[in-house]
Amino acid sequence: MRRRTIGMLAAAAVAGLTVAGAPAAGAAPSAAGDAVASVWRNVALTGTYTIRDDEGIFAAGTYCNGNVASEGWVNEVRTPSVWWETTCGGEIRVEKHVSAETDAGGGVMIYVTLRFYEGTNDTNTDLDAEYNFNRYVPAGQTSTVSEITLRNGENGGKDWAKLNLVLHNNR
Repeated sequence: MRRRTIGMLAAAAVAGLTVAGAPAAGAAPSAAGDAVASVWRNVALTGTYTIRDDEGIFAAGTYCNGNVASEGWVNEVRTPSVWWETTCGGEIRVEKHVSAETDAGGGVMIYVTLRFYEGTNDTNTDLDAEYNFNRYVPAGQTSTVSEITLRNGENGGKDWAKLNLVLHNNR
């Protein structure tokens, strides 16, 4: 019993390893009891954004521009997380939620949810727009997703965010 508990703890520690640098390739038991190598990939999402806050707290017609950059190590276990967020005008927050899973060949299916919040401050929970997409990216390649626009429908679409993203499946 002690040997089985130690083995289960070691397997759990390897499966949860996501430190800076490449994670160790762990082994997970298959249904037949054989060890199956875990495929780890470094996934990065980069790009640019422009946000317009029509009636910002600090100034009407506030524009915010910048870069989107996030990355993480993923394997065949799909785990969602918030990989990036930014604010604009004191009232708008844009979030990028990402989950991904690898296949045996090192390709990655990347699932992305973009959320646009607009309210009385930039920590509000007033979700005004959401956009979901997924994309398969083969090992060592990139995929471009051009000009996704999220609009607040409450004020005629005058508050918006535009994002251009590149999905990377690195080694």
